[in-house]
Amino acid sequence: MHRFTVASGVLFLACSAAFAGDAPAESAPTAAPAEVRIPFANHQGIYTWHVVDDKTVLIQAQNRQWYKATLMTPCFDLPFAETIGFATNPDGSFDKFSAIKLRSQKCQLISLVKSDPPPKKAKKPPAAAAPPAPAPASAATP
Repeated sequence: MHRFTVASGVLFLACSAAFAGDAPAESAPTAAPAEVRIPFANHQGIYTWHVVDDKTVLIQAQNRQWYKATLMTPCFDLPFAETIGFATNPDGSFDKFSAIKLRSQKCQLISLVKSDPPPKKAKKPPAAAAPPAPAPASAATP
């Protein structure tokens, strides 16, 4: 009886190893980026910002770190905004519980994570030199 138990255990392990090789590899779930907060946002803690679309704003803090703020709903005037306001928490920090104020809209955030800076604009090639304009014809008066 003891020999049968050991043999069945070895057979079970061998079969398990064989089937494990046939199973599709489980992909490791990608961890969501960690939520962050910008301290002292109400005391010049935000240096600049860049609108990506009507639901995304890139924010640069005073330490020159960029953050990606994702809004809960589209903020329709955001792509055309020249100025925006940052509604901070009572402690003055700006995080995923904060909002962006724009004209008559208050756009609530759902996420604030570290980000890369926005892409730099491509420089336009220098314009070809235009040929000189012809000199105006002098009108002779008789």
